[in-house]
Amino acid sequence: MHDCPGCRVPLHGYEEVCPSCGTKQFARKGGGGGGRFGSYKPQEPGVNWLPFILGFIVIVGLVGAGISSSWMGKLLTQGPPPEDPMDKLTVLDARNIIETEVQKGLTNAGGTGKLSWTDVAAGTPAEKTVDAPIQLTIDATLPDKNLRTGIIDPIKPYMEKAKIPTLIMTDSKSHATWTYNLSAPVVQPEE
Repeated sequence: MHDCPGCRVPLHGYEEVCPSCGTKQFARKGGGGGGRFGSYKPQEPGVNWLPFILGFIVIVGLVGAGISSSWMGKLLTQGPPPEDPMDKLTVLDARNIIETEVQKGLTNAGGTGKLSWTDVAAGTPAEKTVDAPIQLTIDATLPDKNLRTGIIDPIKPYMEKAKIPTLIMTDSKSHATWTYNLSAPVVQPEE
């Protein structure tokens, strides 16, 4: 760039006549470019970064929305699922809980009872500590036979962990016997 010698208006160097005052312009010496306009080379247009930036923001937003609705997003926002307390129980712990809950239920119902453990495979009396499937028999005396649900329902979740496939409850007062079988989990066939 240079200024017009007549009016001092800035010129680019390729004008033959000053657009302000009309003074004829001469190519400068030593321009090195040779031709009529000297070494002038028109400026190449630059890259417009706005579409690239907006496109990147849209892609990041779509990926973020996709991840947030997937299992990874749920893991990131909610954290790991809470641990099931049943996983920590041993067979003996579950049997002790069942025994305690049955005694508490009998006391609350105003009845009495005795628990006996039987080996399922041999059909012989067994210790509560054996790590094999056993049957629990509760010989109770209840004021009302309908009170059995308040005794049995709290222990049902522990039966699988305690390896008790069958629980038999007898009431000597009403001469009734109830059998509770642990239902096997339904297994879906693989496709």
